[in-house]
Parts: sequence; structure tokens; C-alpha cells
Amino acid sequence: MCFFTLIAKGQMLQGRITSDQGSPISGALITVLNRSLQTTTNSNGEYQLSLNPGTYKLQFSAVGYAPEIQEIKIDANTKALNKILTNSNLVLGEVVVTASKREEALVQVPVAVTSLNADRIENTRTWSLSGLTALVPNYNYQELGVPFQQVQSIRGIQVFSENPAVSTYIDDVNQLDILANGFALTDLERIEVLRGPQGTLFGRNAMGGVVNLITRKPTNKTSGFAEVSLGNLGLQRYSLGVRTPLIANKLFFGVNALYQRRDGYWKNDTTGTGALDGSTLGKTVGGENNFYGNIYLKWLASSRLNFTLNLKGQRDWSDNTGFFVSQRDVKEAFAKPDVINLSRIGQHERQIVNASLVTKYEAKSVSITSISAFQTIGLSFKDIDFGGLFYHSFYEKQIGEMLPPQRVLSQEIRIQSTGASKLQYTGGVFGFHQFGYEPSTNNTWELTPNLYAISRNKSDNLGLAGFGEMSYQITKRIKATGGLRYDYERRESIFNGIAYNPFPDPDAIFSNNALTFVRPDTSLSGTYSALSPKLAFSYEIGAQSQAYITYNRGFRAGGINAQRLPQGINTTYNPEFSDNFELGYKALLANKKLSFSASAFYIQWQSLQFFNLVAPGVFARENVGDARSMGVEVEVTAIPIRGLQLEGSLGINETNYEAFNLKRFNFLTNTEFVTPIGGNRLSNAPRHTLFLAGQYEFSFGKKLKLTARSEVRNMGSYFTDIQNKLEQPTYTVINGHLALVYSRYAITLWGQNLANERFLAFGNADSSLGFSLRTAMPRTVGVTLQAKF
Repeated sequence: MCFFTLIAKGQMLQGRITSDQGSPISGALITVLNRSLQTTTNSNGEYQLSLNPGTYKLQFSAVGYAPEIQEIKIDANTKALNKILTNSNLVLGEVVVTASKREEALVQVPVAVTSLNADRIENTRTWSLSGLTALVPNYNYQELGVPFQQVQSIRGIQVFSENPAVSTYIDDVNQLDILANGFALTDLERIEVLRGPQGTLFGRNAMGGVVNLITRKPTNKTSGFAEVSLGNLGLQRYSLGVRTPLIANKLFFGVNALYQRRDGYWKNDTTGTGALDGSTLGKTVGGENNFYGNIYLKWLASSRLNFTLNLKGQRDWSDNTGFFVSQRDVKEAFAKPDVINLSRIGQHERQIVNASLVTKYEAKSVSITSISAFQTIGLSFKDIDFGGLFYHSFYEKQIGEMLPPQRVLSQEIRIQSTGASKLQYTGGVFGFHQFGYEPSTNNTWELTPNLYAISRNKSDNLGLAGFGEMSYQITKRIKATGGLRYDYERRESIFNGIAYNPFPDPDAIFSNNALTFVRPDTSLSGTYSALSPKLAFSYEIGAQSQAYITYNRGFRAGGINAQRLPQGINTTYNPEFSDNFELGYKALLANKKLSFSASAFYIQWQSLQFFNLVAPGVFARENVGDARSMGVEVEVTAIPIRGLQLEGSLGINETNYEAFNLKRFNFLTNTEFVTPIGGNRLSNAPRHTLFLAGQYEFSFGKKLKLTARSEVRNMGSYFTDIQNKLEQPTYTVINGHLALVYSRYAITLWGQNLANERFLAFGNADSSLGFSLRTAMPRTVGVTLQAKF
């Protein structure tokens, strides 16, 4: 920090922000991009901002107005900077994203990015990541009965293990494990979805892309909200929050919380399940409760140094869980989508806490950022009926106990340029240490009511990485970008498990409240490394348009088969890789009334990790083969007339697995067989995604308005399984809302899936031993009451 400290005399930039009608805008926000500097306007629309000499990019924004970005040079001759903002129902705003880990205008980033601001998140009722389906081109979302066991797919690249294929970041912190996802979404500033591999800057598990969630931050103006939503299926959703300066221009505080509950939509039918009594007959299955909280504290220690402390926590629980349960037959599931057949109804609880400290030091043309994060996750589940077999969480003491908390400590330090030089750079190091207790390998299989086969697995994973990205403005219009990342991981597992010969042969059993080890724990370890290069060229066609061509690489970490395997069988598997070649175009056209982007891509997916037969009757994960994905994506937003906004996106995706076979074992006939996979379509990769929406605002004076919105989401057919036997046909979901807004108060009548289309929320990736599937939620309608201040 001392090395980069430069003595410079600050200069006061001042000005006035008004509307296109000439009236002053109070509370408008002026933000210096890639700096921790911002200010707000007073009741006369006036502002002041102290800046050292140099060149900066400022973003001007206010509620109800289209944001604008302007570059300014601060020197002795700098004059007042006045700004006129236009109503957002007349023009589209200039969007800022952090896809390159720096704040930039969306049209200037050579990456396919879908960005949802706070208004669009609210209008589309994106309460969870499932709301991104079809809204984001070539994005598909499935979940195993609970949001923290999700399968995100972008451009056909998806997960087949506990390591996700799409990396999720929340306020700059990577959620390393699938179990860490599933946060209830509230009070977000924006969502960014980066499509295609992003390994150079975002590292492990960004093979398909990145979902970046950014929560709202406090400013010098006190603001807040309160919201209540009620609907069918017992929906209750309550949220509130406040953001305020504790000391003006120095110390800021924000807090928000959410509680929601919803009943399940399945009715249990015990016919054919072998249920010992009728206590579960007719019971509702699939309900859940969620409580979420977020506390934020930011301290501007000086004009160069600031600290941001953030604490997030969530508790999810249910006594009629949908966690890992399945409808038993494909035809029956589509014929009776609201019926499930379980002999027991299970329960689950997850507790997650995320804490982070961001320290940022800013010199004249460079900034240094440190992101320190700590996460704990606890999970328990009991009486999970999976095809007539009963599973419970267990580690050492009690059936259905809370597993030891998964703990993740991560640290990133990066340095990046902030000046106006032709050469821009970002570089840094990243490390993490993870102690994990993955639920599918820390459980009991109930053999009899008092005898349980035990599976336990404690993982100890360490990762280190160095990365750098550099761009150079070759000419006024041409920019070249290159980057490279090196990742190293050491993974260790201490476990016992269950072998099949062909009957269960456990390493440990639990009976009469006593844990007995038949064999001692096994300890295995492995090391893995990956190089993730990036190369891009962009051409600025105009001030608000550019074309680009890029090559990116992503990877997913290798791992360990935490199970007892025969002698000579490889106990580890290698990383997966994805290489993405992309050509794209972005523009803000027609006097900012039309936004258009298009991209064409080709992805080569190498060394897929999948379960395969490695010995008679023994399955383990290994690298089985390669795949490819290609397609095009288009996004359009337009304001053809005052108050009317039209939105659309289209994704077309052609995919296939390349020539490889899977070996399988039929336990009934005691025979092996081979399934050719080459030529099959990638699982969870719809042939197309289509999103169309229209929203019209009727104004009745300055304070009263009525908004009507309708949207159509159409998903092309796809297979959920690698064998291409479990198909989800093309389906369409229709949503809409009608909102009456008076000043800062609103009442909204809304509906999701208004045509009550029934489709799959999940289908298993491997159907060789049968199908596991779940139908999605039926029609939901409700009302939302909202107040903002």
C-alpha cells in the first residue's frame, strides 16, 4: 500500500442532475466505476464529489430513470458536470456489469452476459435461480426436490458430481459446492449470468458459465422496503430491509431479512409402497420453510482505504421434504403429476452461514482488493424414501443427526489497473481450504428397523491458483485481451462405505445405538492441476456497439471415489475441461430505445466425469469420454413507444456425446451389458429456449401508475439422462402480473404457469437402472404488497 501511495490534491467535482422535464432529481446516485467513491444529490438535485486529478468513468442513476455512463477528466480546468436523466419508460439504460471482475459497460465486455437489474428481477419474480430458465438463453435449471441440490446447465454443460458445472458467486464469494447454493433471493441489485466457460478469472467449476449475484449496498441516502406475498399452495413470503449511513461519507449499514413457507404440491398415495400403516396416506409432500438474513457494514477509513464486512445466513427446514424423493414411473408421473408414492415422509434441515471481509486500497491508477471468506454448512435428513430404500443422515451418534458442518475458508487477493491507459490488467492469487461432508456419502441405508449400513466420508480439499488478464487498445477501435490461470488442488478423503457382492457389504454398521466398524476407515488422496487460457479481440463499431471473437477455457476439479474398490481399480478421476469459441455482437441502438446482442459458439467438452462399471457389480466415477455443443443466442429489449417495453431471448443448442460406451450391470440377472452413448444428445440441453415478454405502464399523473405484464417461456425438448431414454417434451409456461403503484406503495396480482403446464423439475442423469423423476410445480397465483422508502 505504501508503494502505491501517491500524494495528490483532491478537486471538488460538482453539478446538478435533472429530469428530461427539467425538474431536479433528489437522491440520484453518482458512482465512480471501479472505485469506492459515490455520492447522492440533495433535494435540489445538486451533488459534490471529491476526486484526485485523473480520468474517471461515472455512472448516474436514479429510481425511475435510465442510468447513464460518462467519462470525465479531472484537472484544474474541470467545470461543473450537469446531467439530464431520461425516464426509464422512454429509453433503456446503460448497463454496468462485472464480468471481467471490473465494472464496465455491458456493450464493451467481450463475453456473452445476461444482466438483470433490480426492476427486472422484481418484474420477472425471480425468487430463486429457477426463475432464470429460458429468460437466459440456453439456460436450464433442475433440482432434486430442494434448491440446495440443483442442476444448472448452460449451453448443455451440466453437473454429474458434487462439483457444479456452473459457478455461483454471491457478492464476490464463490459458492464452491452445490450444497452451498439455494439462497432465497431478495434485495438484489442485479444478477449477471456469464454464458460459456470463464475459467481464467473465475476458476474451478466455471465450465458452463458463472451466475453472479450482487446484493444492494447502502449509500448516503437512507432507504428501505417491506414486502408481503401470499398465494396458493400455502405461500407466505415476508421480507424487509433498510440501508443507511451511520456516519455520512464514512460508515454505512444495511440489513435485510426474509421468511417464506410453501406447502408441497404432491399428495402421497401409499398404494404398493409396503407402508406399515396409513399415517402417511394423503399427506402433502414437498413443502419447505426458509429464513434468510443479510447484514452489511462498510467503512471508508480514508479516501484510499475501505473495508466491507458482510454476513449472510439461511435456515431451510421441512417435515414433508421433497429432498431426493422420486415419482416411481414416467407415464404415471405425467398422468398424475400431483401424486407421489412414499411409505414414509421424510424431513430435512440445512443451516448455512457466509461471512466475508473485503478490503480495498485505491491508489491513483491501481487498486488492491482482498476478499476473505468463511462458510459453514450443516445438513440433516431422515426417512428419505428412495425407491423403497430408506436413507438418513449419519456420522457417528444418531440416525438423522446434523452432519458435521462443512467449512470453507477462501482468500483472494487481486490487483488491477483503474486508470485510462491503453493497457489494462487484472491479476491475483486465490486459495481455499474445504472440509466437507457430502450428503450422498454421509448417510445410513436402513437394512432393518434397527440395523443400518453406514457410509461416511470426510473430505479435506486445498486449492491454490494464480491468474492474470490483460487488455490492450491496439487502435481506437480494436482491443486485444489475453489471460491465463493456473490451478492446483490437493484432495483427500477419509471414508468407509458399502460394497455390493452382490448384497450390501458395509464397512460399518449402526445397531442398538452403537457404531461398529467392520473394517477401518480408508484414506485416499490425489492432486490435480489445470491451465485456463483466454484470448479475445473486440472491434468497436460505434460508441454503443461492438463485435468480438473469443476463446475461453473452463474446468471442473477432479476427485476421489470415496468407496471401497477392488485392487488395481483407479480410485481417482481427472478434471474435466471445456473449450469455448465464440463470435458475438452487442449494441445499444435507436437512441437507446433498442438493445441487441447475438452470439454464436462452439464448445468442446473433454474428459466427462460419470459413473461407470469398473469391476463386476462395482460402479465408480471415472473420465468416460468427450462431448460437443454448438449454437446461437439472441437477446433483444426495445421501447417502441412511451411506457411499452418488449423483451425477447432465443437460444438454439445442438449437442452430442462423442463416441464412447458405458458399462452397466444388471443385478437381477447378474450380467454385464454395454450402452453406446456416442451420438446421443447432451442431457438437460434443450434444443431451444425462447422468452418473450411485454410490459406496459399506464400513468395517471406523477404518482399513480398501472403496470401490466405478460411473458411466455418455451423450452425445447431435451433428455435428462445420458442414455436419451427419459425425455421432457417441449413445454410452455405463461406468467403475468398486474401492478398498481402509488408513489412508493404497490399492490401486485401475479400468476406463474397460468396454463398449468406440467413438466419435469428433475430427471436422473443415468437411467440404466431405472428412472428417478419429479414433476414441477403447478399453477401458482398470489398477491404482493410492497412499500419502499
